[in-house]
Amino acid sequence: MTSFKQILAESARKYDFKVKVAGTFEQEQETKLHSLLEKFKVSSFKKTSTTPVQSFPLDFPDLRNENVTIYEVTLDYPTTPFELTEYIASNIKIAKKNLVVRNPGEPGEEYQQPTEKRTEALLTDKDYKESPNAKFEDYYGDKYNASFVKELNDVLKLQRKERGEVIPDGTQTEMNNKEQASHSILKQAPDPRKK
Repeated sequence: MTSFKQILAESARKYDFKVKVAGTFEQEQETKLHSLLEKFKVSSFKKTSTTPVQSFPLDFPDLRNENVTIYEVTLDYPTTPFELTEYIASNIKIAKKNLVVRNPGEPGEEYQQPTEKRTEALLTDKDYKESPNAKFEDYYGDKYNASFVKELNDVLKLQRKERGEVIPDGTQTEMNNKEQASHSILKQAPDPRKK
C-alpha cells in the first residue's frame, strides 16, 4: 500500500505563469522579482524576451511608447494571476497598469502566438488542408439528402402520434384517398349548362 507522502509526491503539480512588465525593468528589479516569487517555490524562472518600444503595447491599453519584458515562471505552490499581480506590484513598487500576469493557456495568450501565413484564399484550396479529416458526405449529396428526408418523416410521424392521428403506411394510402373522395364535404355542384 502506498503512503500518503508517495501519493503527494506523485501528484506534485506545476503552475505556469507569464509575467509581463511594461517600461524599463532593471536587473535589480528582476532579481527582486525572482526572490519574491520564492514564496511560491519557483521551479523555473526565465526571461523570454523584451519587445521593442511599441506605440500601443499589447496587454497594456493605458500605456504608450513602452517596451515589454516577458518572463515565464513555473511555481510549485498554487496561486492565481490576480494574487501574483497584487503581490508583485505591492512589493516591487511598480504600478499595476505596468504589470500583467497570465496563465499560458488563456485566450489572450493564444491569439498572440505566431500563426502560419496564408498565401491564397481558403476557397481556392481544392484539398481542404484546413480540415483534412472532414467527411463531406455528411453534409451534402444523395446519401445526406436521403437521411435528412428520413429524419423529417420520423419527426412527422412522432408529431402525428402525439396528436393521436392514425399514421398511414404505404398499403392503405390508395384506399384512404378513395374514401376521402367519396366522403368529401364539398359535393360536386350540378353543372348549370346541363338542364
